[in-house]
Amino acid sequence: MIHRRLFLSCVLVLALVAAGSCGGPPPSVPGRDPLVLPETILVRSQGRIVRVPLEEYLIGTTLAEVGPVGERPEVVERIFRVQAIIARTYAASHLGRHAAEGFNLCDTTHCQVYDPARLRTSRFAAAARAAVDATRGQILVFNGRPGQALFHADCGGHTADAAAVWGGQSVPYLTGAPDPLPEGTHRTWQFELTADQLREALNASPTTAIGATLHRVRVAARDASGRVALVEVDGSEPRSLRGEQLRAAINQVFGARAIMSTRFTLELTAEGVYRFEGTGYGHGVGLCQVGAAARLRRGDDVARVLAAYYPGTTLTRAASQVTSRPRPFPGR
Repeated sequence: MIHRRLFLSCVLVLALVAAGSCGGPPPSVPGRDPLVLPETILVRSQGRIVRVPLEEYLIGTTLAEVGPVGERPEVVERIFRVQAIIARTYAASHLGRHAAEGFNLCDTTHCQVYDPARLRTSRFAAAARAAVDATRGQILVFNGRPGQALFHADCGGHTADAAAVWGGQSVPYLTGAPDPLPEGTHRTWQFELTADQLREALNASPTTAIGATLHRVRVAARDASGRVALVEVDGSEPRSLRGEQLRAAINQVFGARAIMSTRFTLELTAEGVYRFEGTGYGHGVGLCQVGAAARLRRGDDVARVLAAYYPGTTLTRAASQVTSRPRPFPGR
């Protein structure tokens, strides 16, 4: 095998929730005013549903989502402030995402990675707590509502348009733009697999299955950011796949660091090996963490960085309230 070369009954509630009881308060969600945040939320963490103060949750997810190793203390402070604001904004706009399941947010990349253990084990715990405290209540707002503060590790030099990545309606502040930073800021990567391995990865899901034979895979279209928008797969069952579909199918089998982004070139070698070479890591939409750190390193302040990645949004301090019931996630 060729390996990658890179580096709602009470009974139901009791069955799902390891902590708490029927006599406890209901799940916390926003009130009628979208700019009023709950003081506590319900998070599914390591298979258990637990009630967590929102600001405490933000410390756990900020520590899990960024690790500013090697940065100067003042840069570490600003990195955590940026992440705290977008984490709070993301939480505010997704509090109903798991309403049907009786909680607000999960602890995986489906929502935001959340690891409360890092409050005890991370050497950055004090810095993250200070950043969350310093930005208490601050969120990004667009048209009077919390923004969809999507983020990713590395845009590879150009952020992506959310509509181009996932389809649907365009979001004005998530349309993609060049990220002009010093050479070497964005990572490069390479991954190889045989035609048989690629066929097996595609056949692992009915949505990408191509049957017993794979003849050819080619990039058919790219978006404005240079990412692969459409891939034509010629097999026993020919398919047209979005770039993210192909990436997800391969990564489901070979791991998240196989195809690190859809900003790649694809070549079939004389040996029958499919070679992917690319830049960046993640979907590319919204804030680029590598790019944000580089901007902060050169002296940009927190507000300027947020404005660069979410143009047209406004940094606002939200109010807080205690509880209400989950409401459905918009568009779900």
